[in-house]
Amino acid sequence: MPNSLTVYAPASIGNFSVGFDALGLALAPMDGTLLGDLVQLRPFSPREQGGNWKLELNGPFADALPADQEENVVIESCRAFQQAAIQAGVEIEPLHVLLSKRLPIGSGLGSSASSIVAALEALNRFHGNPLNTRQLFGLMARMEGGISGEIHLDNIAPCLFGGLRLCPPGSLAEYALPWPGAWRAVVCWPGTKLVTREARAVLPQDFPRKTVVAYGARFAEFVHALHSGNTHLAASCVVDLIAEPYRRSLLPGFDEAKEALAEMGALAVGISGSGPTVFALVDDHEAAARVEQWLANNYVKNEKGFTHVCRADLGGARSID
Repeated sequence: MPNSLTVYAPASIGNFSVGFDALGLALAPMDGTLLGDLVQLRPFSPREQGGNWKLELNGPFADALPADQEENVVIESCRAFQQAAIQAGVEIEPLHVLLSKRLPIGSGLGSSASSIVAALEALNRFHGNPLNTRQLFGLMARMEGGISGEIHLDNIAPCLFGGLRLCPPGSLAEYALPWPGAWRAVVCWPGTKLVTREARAVLPQDFPRKTVVAYGARFAEFVHALHSGNTHLAASCVVDLIAEPYRRSLLPGFDEAKEALAEMGALAVGISGSGPTVFALVDDHEAAARVEQWLANNYVKNEKGFTHVCRADLGGARSID
C-alpha cells in the first residue's frame, strides 16, 4: 500500500453541441493549468483515529461543497467502492481523503464527474486495481447518475479515458473519436451556476420528427468527417438542434457571444454541458486569442469567472504523484 496517491481528473465539455448526452471532450488548458479536481488518498497515521472515512477539502471551490462529508459525492464514492471491492473479494480499510475542488459546481464543465472519476480511479489504483476497467467505469456511471438524475457518460468517459468520446446512451460503450490537432476549445465560465436538473427541465419531452432526423444526420456526418479527416465539414456540424434552442434563454449574453465570436473566426460556438459555460471551437492561434479576450471582457459576470484556451486532454484521469 502506498504512503499516498493523488489522481487528477480533467474538466470536460458534455454534449459538444452536436451529440446530446452522447459526446464529450476532456479539456487541457494550453497554459498548463490543471482544470479539474484532484483526490489524494493516504492511510491514517498511528496517532490518528481510523475506522471511518475522513474527508478534507481545499481548492478554490471547496466552500460550495456540503459541510457534512456524508453528503459529498467523494465519500459516497468511497463507500460504494468499498462495497464493490468486497464483492470482488478485497477488504478495504477507510482512508484519509483530500479533495482539491478546482472546478466550480453547476458550471457545465463536468464538475461532479471530475470528483467521482478522481476519487474512484485513486481508490482503485491505491488498492492494486481490484475492479477491472468495465466495473470501475460502471461504478462511476452509477455515481454520476445519482447526481444528475439519469446515467449519461459524456462527462465520465472523456474525464476517465481522455480525448473526444462517443458514448451511446443506454450502455457502457464508449468510443474514441479523432480530435484534429489544430482545433482548440476556448471555454468561458461566467462565474454563475446552472443546475443540470433545472437545465433539463426546460427541454421538451418530445421533439418534431424533422428535428430528430436532422440531428441524427448531422451527428453521423460529424463522426464521418472526423474519421475521413475533413475538419471543415466536421466543424460545420457542431450545431446543437436539441438543447440550445431551449437553454439559450438561461444563459444571459449567449446570443451576443455566438454572433460576436463567429465574426472573430470561431468555427462553432456552443453551450458546454447544460451551461452556463460556453465554448468556441477555433483552429487559429490569433482567433483563439481574440475569442478568449472577448469572452473575458463580455461574458464573465464576476471575479470568479474564467476563460481558458484548451486542447483535448488525451491523458484522462492520471496520477500526478
